[in-house]
Amino acid sequence: MALLVLIINLDWASMKSIYDLLLEWHQIDPNFIFLRDKKSYTLNEVVHEVESISKSLSYIPSEIVAIYLSCKLDFILVYLACINSNKIPMILKTTWGKEEVNSIIDNNDIKHIICSWDNKYTFGNNLNKYFLEELVNSSRGCGIPQYINNKNNYESIIFTSGSTGEPKGVCLKRSNFKASAKSWNEQIKFNVKDEYALCLPLHHISGLSILYRSIYHKFSITLLDSYNQIVNRKNSIISLVPTVLESIIDNEKFHKHLKNFKAIILGGEVCKKNLLMKCIKLELNIFISYGMTETCSGISGFWLKKHPEKFDSVGTPFTDVNISFDKDKRITIESPMNMYNYFIKPRKNDYFKTSDLGEIKDDFLYLKGRIDTIIKYKGEKINLEFIENILMKHDLIISVKVFIDTNENHDDIIVSKVLAKDKTLNVENLKEWCKIKIGKYKTPKKIIISYM
Repeated sequence: MALLVLIINLDWASMKSIYDLLLEWHQIDPNFIFLRDKKSYTLNEVVHEVESISKSLSYIPSEIVAIYLSCKLDFILVYLACINSNKIPMILKTTWGKEEVNSIIDNNDIKHIICSWDNKYTFGNNLNKYFLEELVNSSRGCGIPQYINNKNNYESIIFTSGSTGEPKGVCLKRSNFKASAKSWNEQIKFNVKDEYALCLPLHHISGLSILYRSIYHKFSITLLDSYNQIVNRKNSIISLVPTVLESIIDNEKFHKHLKNFKAIILGGEVCKKNLLMKCIKLELNIFISYGMTETCSGISGFWLKKHPEKFDSVGTPFTDVNISFDKDKRITIESPMNMYNYFIKPRKNDYFKTSDLGEIKDDFLYLKGRIDTIIKYKGEKINLEFIENILMKHDLIISVKVFIDTNENHDDIIVSKVLAKDKTLNVENLKEWCKIKIGKYKTPKKIIISYM
């Protein structure tokens, strides 16, 4: 037994990349169905595609390569190819507006980006664009392959909202992803028969982490385009934000299908009491979690069935996670999952101080609000002050107030009250303007305009 423990510890301490582990798995079982999309893809097929893309990526003369892809399958293949080519994938959110994504590219000195033909005109001219359609099944490249050492030892750079609303690049190392995958296995107990229904975007840490869990623990992923695809799934695991589960659970036809899930992992925002009461009544296998990009996904959680009386908490800390509080009750996290650094904006401490306020009672962590203007809306961090500042740049807007409101259906929505110069500004054209400037998900759902 002691020898077995030693072997396991050594395995987790290894520095093999996620793609190296995929290749080892491929050698053992090349016909294993690893990905399901509109069709099924074996490990052999995935490896073939990744190797093909890797040949083209090897010619990119840069350590860091940005990825801007909305298709989950394309993203996974390109991401693995970046790892295989010793590149650091910098993940850009496809939900950002055109001006916002270009501002982030400029501010972070991004020189090379992989995107699709659909985004041909999204980016400026000072950027080397590599189109997915040209990379697949191509090994021609340009010039001499660039064998660049990953001196920073970053595994990935993922952007998230900062305290000022300016997205920050979170630098995560291989060890962060390994520790996270290990911690999640202790909670969920993955096995080869599991199927992870992936509906979260891969530009979020919550979505990307699923890819790591599947390869570390050897189970398949099914890519979902719609939540209607949750039907008839047994021994499946799914991660959702609470607002999405709320919309699903309100439709009784999905109740029996939700009961089939081995685990429904909730995170990204605070769960409402009425939703959790419904989950308890339906006896769903709900696992509530708490984490963020800076901690490489979840660092605490619990099974709702086991502790229904703790419904308003976010669980107990995972193994090797230490949670403390400063004088203002800000949650401070020490963990092997903690990010290495922010890109361009380095920090000095090994611990990570969040903007969340909290307390621990009977070993369970409870959230008590935030210290800034950032709110969690449908799993996304959104800075209300940032939205106000952008809206004030519109030529026809005199003043603006952005806030969260709860409508009669108990659905939290972003509301903007605007004072405009004249009636040439209406709700429809202002929403379209917002989508370009700040992206669809930050655009206020309800806009109230009054005029001078």
